[in-house]
Amino acid sequence: MDTPPNVYPDAPFTQSSAVPPPPLPPQPRRRPGCLIGLLGGCLFSALFVVFTFAGLIFGGAYLFHKLASSPVVEHLRAEYEFTQGDDESPKQVLRLELNGVITGAAPSRWYLPPDCDAAVLAEIERAILDESIDGLLLVVDSPGGSVTASDELYYALERFKAAKEGRKVVVLGRDMLASGAYYFAMAADWIRLQPTGLVGSIGVIVPGVNLYGLATKVGLTDNSIASGANKDLGNPLKPVNPAHNAKLQSLVNGLHARFIALVAQGRKMATETVRPLADGSIYLAQDAVNLRLIDDAGYEQTLPAIFAKLFECAEEEVAIFRPAEQKPGLRAFLSEFPGALGRGIAAPLLDAPAARPVLLYR
Repeated sequence: MDTPPNVYPDAPFTQSSAVPPPPLPPQPRRRPGCLIGLLGGCLFSALFVVFTFAGLIFGGAYLFHKLASSPVVEHLRAEYEFTQGDDESPKQVLRLELNGVITGAAPSRWYLPPDCDAAVLAEIERAILDESIDGLLLVVDSPGGSVTASDELYYALERFKAAKEGRKVVVLGRDMLASGAYYFAMAADWIRLQPTGLVGSIGVIVPGVNLYGLATKVGLTDNSIASGANKDLGNPLKPVNPAHNAKLQSLVNGLHARFIALVAQGRKMATETVRPLADGSIYLAQDAVNLRLIDDAGYEQTLPAIFAKLFECAEEEVAIFRPAEQKPGLRAFLSEFPGALGRGIAAPLLDAPAARPVLLYR
């Protein structure tokens, strides 16, 4: 038999090239535990990095918070902008603005507006310790809000006046000076409302809605576990309970009586005179003046004359200044981040359907 010609002369022809290679021996099957171990290791590494980073952030925030909360009181005039006079004027008046609902939420330059009630309260607390400040001007546009937050503002204004003899507080209402806002205005020495503003709404309310009928139609039932018969007052998923309503009404009546007494004291009126006005009604500026709920109707531009009258000095001797706008820095971010994160995580739990009656001056 003839040998076939070599097609590629440069490559030597071998007889073994026509024989198929022997099969490979069977390979051992890969165990799934190796893949699971790899994924577990990656997950552990990722969690380690996340928790380490979080620990650094929280640790730094705690350290900076401790440094920022030093009890040393400094003169902070550099943080103010003067709108009338200067720091050499004999009478120094700090101007603050409070706009919106009074919530009592913790102040933060990251998730609350700078003119919220908590920020104003913080400024008042700082002004209490600054003996160079002789007066406060609060420019307010608010429908009211939290009972306790309104009372804290009132108490802070009272302490401001008591901390230094001769201090004066003036409140100017813009569109609305109502309910909780009118409540803390009772600490003022003079209350002015702009001519188109509204004032009043002396009262207390517990907002509520009952969804029992709707829940029954869609097959939704309440399964709350309470330690007592009155623990779930106002539960919207249960039938209206007259005994619960009576208890809530008693709370409202008690806080309403406190509000009336405060108005009578602040406006130097008899309780019997205030009571008919405290049915939740709101009043126009001139009507409120006639009813002695406020002192006068006017604009902010002429308030320096009111301060001069209260201080018994010339108008030129009154300086009015306000806090300068500041951009939040790294220390503010680190000090506020843990609280903001915690509140964000807890918010869904705090807003659960369990009944928690909210008392409002509103």
